[in-house]
Amino acid sequence: MDQKLLELGKGFLAELFRLAGEALTVEGYWEEDGLYLNLVGRPRRLPEEETQFRADLTRLVRLHLQRWVKRPPPVVVDLNGRWAARRRSLVELAREAAQRAMEEKHPIKLDPMPPDERRVIHLALAEFPGVRTYSVGQGPGRRVVIEPLG
Repeated sequence: MDQKLLELGKGFLAELFRLAGEALTVEGYWEEDGLYLNLVGRPRRLPEEETQFRADLTRLVRLHLQRWVKRPPPVVVDLNGRWAARRRSLVELAREAAQRAMEEKHPIKLDPMPPDERRVIHLALAEFPGVRTYSVGQGPGRRVVIEPLG
């Protein structure tokens, strides 16, 4: 079923962008926590830098997959690997902030982030010894706090 869901997600995005007149290739694979789909190419009319656009594409893919499974897996839609690069920098930021929180023995508040970025921080530090994470604030001001234990 996993391979079928991967192909369904890739096929959906490929057809969507073919109909939109965009020549993009869809790459995809399974990650630890879900399906990663990367649109590769030089889009003419897509707002590549807009995180809401990426989030909307993700939502469309999940809705499409619900035709085959009741609870589709988490899906990440990326454009030319930009999200993958951002995720790597967020993991690095999380680890550095966790080290600093433990050394300075006080909580570190990160800058406000969208939900998918906060999730990366929480997952990156879920098994990190000596700290816990939680989110505070509302809406666009919501941020992650990294707190040392003990």
